[in-house]
Amino acid sequence: MHVLRPTRLALVGAASLALLAGCSGSAPSPAAPAAGITVTDAWAHSSSAMASAGAAYATITNAGSAADALIGASSPAAATVEVHETVVVDSPDASGGRMMGMQPVVRVEIPAGGSLQLKPGSYHVMLIGLVKDLKAGDTIDLTLKFEKAGAITVMAQVRES
Repeated sequence: MHVLRPTRLALVGAASLALLAGCSGSAPSPAAPAAGITVTDAWAHSSSAMASAGAAYATITNAGSAADALIGASSPAAATVEVHETVVVDSPDASGGRMMGMQPVVRVEIPAGGSLQLKPGSYHVMLIGLVKDLKAGDTIDLTLKFEKAGAITVMAQVRES
């Protein structure tokens, strides 16, 4: 059996403490939200009994010193939730006309000190496969997912369309 001498034991103990101290640094974990992102004025359009989709909006403000990005969303109010952008597209017929359309986006940057307005006719959150009617006066949970700040859940008030 090998017995550690007091000096060797002290060195092993000091090395162990140094390793533990190095592993418990104060760096934030990846899940810790970054400072600066706030979500205000979250709301959704009311929907009729025939509607299978809806839309939600909000104002996102980045008071932080670094850019962040909206990278997704979720809500128990819908089977699928996507961030969309309203775009002008060419008409699919031979008329040569243009019409409004929507397309999903995977990332919308919010600059440091800036804001992003989710609003009709622009960026918005699509609620696809509504699980119930959205009635004016009700509220729904809406979780916005950010690249750095992580997930932020807000209550969105349903407003009359």
